[in-house]
Amino acid sequence: MSTDVAWIRTADGGLSLEDRNDRAEGSLRVLRAGICGTDLQIQRGVRGDVAAVLGHEGLAEHRTQAGVRRVIFNPVAADDQDVILGHSFDGIFRRWFPAADGAAVLRDLVPARPDLPADLAALVEPLGAVLYGWDLVDAPGPVGIWGGGTTAVLAAIVGELRGSPVTLVHTRKERLDYLRGREVLTTGVLTTRSPGALTGAFVCLPREAAGQALASALPLLVDGATVDLFGGFGRGAAHRLTGGVDLGEVRRANASGFPVPGHRTTVTSPAGRRVNLTGHRGTSADHLLRAQDLLCRQPERFGRLLSHVYSLEEAGAVLHSMATDRPGNRVTGEHLKVVIDPTLPAGTSRAPDLTTLVHEVPCGL
Repeated sequence: MSTDVAWIRTADGGLSLEDRNDRAEGSLRVLRAGICGTDLQIQRGVRGDVAAVLGHEGLAEHRTQAGVRRVIFNPVAADDQDVILGHSFDGIFRRWFPAADGAAVLRDLVPARPDLPADLAALVEPLGAVLYGWDLVDAPGPVGIWGGGTTAVLAAIVGELRGSPVTLVHTRKERLDYLRGREVLTTGVLTTRSPGALTGAFVCLPREAAGQALASALPLLVDGATVDLFGGFGRGAAHRLTGGVDLGEVRRANASGFPVPGHRTTVTSPAGRRVNLTGHRGTSADHLLRAQDLLCRQPERFGRLLSHVYSLEEAGAVLHSMATDRPGNRVTGEHLKVVIDPTLPAGTSRAPDLTTLVHEVPCGL
């Protein structure tokens, strides 16, 4: 098999490593890719996305006639929220992303900071999305965050950096113990219990769990509070506590151009309070640049979220296990951000590395 390979979703729900021969003029050499919760949802069949190759968070090397540059992928097309790298068309879980596969991708690439630790590039897009979420919520007091994955932890960290009292709520005690062990938060509370009165909330859970989280959050929100439907609600999604509101359309109302304060839909909570629903799909170049700045300022803090790094060849079994196995049976065990490093030798893995910077990754073109 050549070095131009990709993981392809198969009809039986598995993954197959195939030779794609994608190394052509103008193609992007993938240097790092992060496994996202939406990748896992697509892999286990709870989303209708059609991409055969998953992956949308990452760092690449792009050579054109103008020269070589290192870039961050911005996955959602700025002018069409249905055009999404690794969702509506093939993504970056491969060594080469062919220029012919996505004009929107090439148009929306964002320069990578040369002093960014290369492994942290997998956090740029999710952190950019979290920064957008906080722009929209802008809560003045306590904030609850429902979830236990990378985006939930990022939302809690950003809340801490903003000086907001944050509580991260997750139903599984073992997950919270894992997060405590990684010391991802400094002042925030990790709990299985519902917090007290909240001025804001984030729902950072997959589609199977987001509805219950929203039901838990709504009664706790004070009058005028805002909840960010960060994930878990697709087009046409509704909830018994929010009437006929299309929660997917609430998220779509804010495009990647980040209008602030942004669009909100007001509903009446079970406690009789007026609560604002907001959200977004996609994030702007500005958010991705802000995310890189933050990662470069505090690499050790954010580096605690990187739990595993695998070669491309190892990644298929890891991705499938993360998507389908129970937490105690996963190849990774408990995990946060799992990174794919296509520059690693086949069949290998390594610890996360915060010392190798973007400009120090060897050129491979």
